[in-house]
Amino acid sequence: MADVAKVAVESPLPHLDRLFDFSIPEALDADALPGCRVRVRFHGRLVNGWIIERGPAEFDGALQPLQRVSGPPVLTDEVLGLCRRVADRYAGTLTDVLRFAVPSRVAAVEGRPPQPPASTPAATDMGVWAPYGLPDQGVSTWICHPHDDPFDMLARAAVDTVARGGGAVLVVPDARDVRRLHAAVSALCDPELVAVVSAEASNRVRYRTHLQILDGSRRIVIGTRSAVFAPVTDLALIAVWDDGDDVLVEPQTPGWHAREVAALRAWQVRARLIVGGYTRTAATAQWLVDGTAADVRLSREAARERRYRVDALVEPDADRRRIPARAFAVVRSGLEQGPVLVQVPRAGAATGLICAQCGHPIRCSRCGGGVRPDRAGRPRCRLCHELKHACASCGATDFVGVGAGSQRSAEELQKAFTGVPVIRSDADSGVLDTIDAAPSIVVATPGSEPRVPGGYAALLVLDTEVLLARSALRAREEAARRWMAAVAVTSAGAATMLVAPQDLPVVQALVRNDLASLADMERQERTQAHMPPAFRCVRLRGTSSAVSEWLAGYSGEVLGPLETADGSEALLLASRDRASGMLHAVQRIQADRSKAGRPPVEVRVDPVDLGEG
Repeated sequence: MADVAKVAVESPLPHLDRLFDFSIPEALDADALPGCRVRVRFHGRLVNGWIIERGPAEFDGALQPLQRVSGPPVLTDEVLGLCRRVADRYAGTLTDVLRFAVPSRVAAVEGRPPQPPASTPAATDMGVWAPYGLPDQGVSTWICHPHDDPFDMLARAAVDTVARGGGAVLVVPDARDVRRLHAAVSALCDPELVAVVSAEASNRVRYRTHLQILDGSRRIVIGTRSAVFAPVTDLALIAVWDDGDDVLVEPQTPGWHAREVAALRAWQVRARLIVGGYTRTAATAQWLVDGTAADVRLSREAARERRYRVDALVEPDADRRRIPARAFAVVRSGLEQGPVLVQVPRAGAATGLICAQCGHPIRCSRCGGGVRPDRAGRPRCRLCHELKHACASCGATDFVGVGAGSQRSAEELQKAFTGVPVIRSDADSGVLDTIDAAPSIVVATPGSEPRVPGGYAALLVLDTEVLLARSALRAREEAARRWMAAVAVTSAGAATMLVAPQDLPVVQALVRNDLASLADMERQERTQAHMPPAFRCVRLRGTSSAVSEWLAGYSGEVLGPLETADGSEALLLASRDRASGMLHAVQRIQADRSKAGRPPVEVRVDPVDLGEG
């Protein structure tokens, strides 16, 4: 009996997440290979699909034939298996994930002869990794010293991997990081070995790059989040830089995180995985507790010798001004040596509550989530929806809102330092890549800090309560990540001043140069609250009736539902040993509702924005 094509049909409907048999016309037999795109007639409509495999039919009746085979095989077995695991991990469908793994077809770039292979680079000097004790294999969670160059270190790891006969995938949050990393890798090897996968490129360029990676001529792939799926030959190293950046989360269904996809892929192909940043996330701190990752950071002796200076307010009540006298002194002293960086929160992006008496951010005593006023003006946790909050530091119940922007900061500093250039770098006034080393004050929002030769002479971080009072579960983790990114662009001897109470744990972590303890504290608190990463969490969003109907078919730990401006929201929670059962139940309920034509409910697994809104 002739083989049939087993096709995954591109459809958003969960109950169609399976393979369908199609007959193969004789004229298409030679081209209809696993990994090819096809056009098929499905329920009376022409739709796209993927040939997953060929084999005997599982249906006795007449089969619809393939209508067209669109191009060569561009989906490898390894990437296909990864996509299936990602779909199950995020309670999605296979074709939901495939659209990110393979770029859209551009027929004009097909059929070109492969490029001659670039010369294999010699093994590079890995001495920069020596103080960190990077293992030769397995998973590593890496805290990079802010005055080391992480892009040079990752470039060396990638080139060394290629020199040993393997391939490498390096994932970074944004295009600016891609450019820096590409320059670092190209300085160590033939640029023809390197492929760049970025959303900034056109479909034509992305598809041509995909074909070059497939033919094995590009052994190192650098890119943003979707690069984690690149079909690199003999993949031996995957690295994800700055995994706490929420840009690494795909906003479209099913909402996968590049870090988690990298972990799944590394396990699948037995590749080495390096996940790092200037801080450590609670997610990778959990890996240490699970025993699945190595703790890669400077040795105690090296860290002591290379201590970077961070100060904060010892007695914040003594000077409650937005820019206290000690902060002005740091700026004034820094200007004697060069430019000074002033980091302020992203304009209009953060709101929250702080205690009117002691100034500490208000967080929920039950789950640790951020507290914001609800529609009635009552302080309510945005995560577990608890009311009646009090300040954990002093017990007061009078709270005030917080919020700030870069324009106000620039105006205040210009008045205080007349004659000194004050430069803004933010989304409103334009993001600068670099500035010269002349004395100036640069007011920048997180992620917009321009670089300066030799680094800034001093750093002042203002309005810290804005980030700390955000209602998101990850508020403190995100604050530390943003502040450390600013420390990383200062000079080795620069002074950093956080305008924040020194006794806050997140501030203490920076003052003591101990980001590992902060990550572990975050992990422990979330474990006690039954929150990720120790627990799996599924967020449901939809109309009130749809969410209530959905929950009627589910048995397990549920928070909510909570009525919101857009409908209703609920959280499903399960310990990690029971997470697989919860996710299978979610997929089953979604498929059953889809088949019955019930109103849709949005599903997100372990969303990074828990508690926001």
